[in-house]
Amino acid sequence: MNLDYLKNLLKKKLSLPRYEHSIRVLDTALELSNSLSSHDKEKIAIASLLHDYAKELPKQRLIELYQSKEEKTLNLPILHSFVGADLVEKELNITDVEILNAIKYHTTGKAKMSLIEKIVYLADAIEPKRSYHAVDKIRELAKINIDKALLLEVKEKIKYLKSEGLQIDNNSIEMLKWLTEKEGK
Repeated sequence: MNLDYLKNLLKKKLSLPRYEHSIRVLDTALELSNSLSSHDKEKIAIASLLHDYAKELPKQRLIELYQSKEEKTLNLPILHSFVGADLVEKELNITDVEILNAIKYHTTGKAKMSLIEKIVYLADAIEPKRSYHAVDKIRELAKINIDKALLLEVKEKIKYLKSEGLQIDNNSIEMLKWLTEKEGK
């Protein structure tokens, strides 16, 4: 799929700050993917660019679109990722499972993520305008070992959510367990 076409589509669909964020995530994802084949880079580019496709839908519309999903959460900050994957498939006719899963799990992560899913998740978390505790360390780790960077990021995310009294998605917990087990081997 043509990236210029997708960029123009997003310019119309998203606010300028959200569009600029999507471009930074695209750039960060492509940096992280330097050693991959061009086919994988195309999937990463599409998924990273479209990761927030549904982010600015009204909350009520997100809830309506989500009602038919098998995963059941009403954690509003993450609904856009699940709905976004469905909308990208329906509206843009993108059926590649790796692209759709990278969009779907870019906020929560999950166990047994593919490399494309890892890159899109991490690019969203560490794009240059992100500023939170440990983000610089995560950026440095991402250059050396993506799994270690993911592990630190999900630990920080869970710690933050707990401190704010916010819901922690089961996918994030499963991701933490999976990465911790991988690290232990």
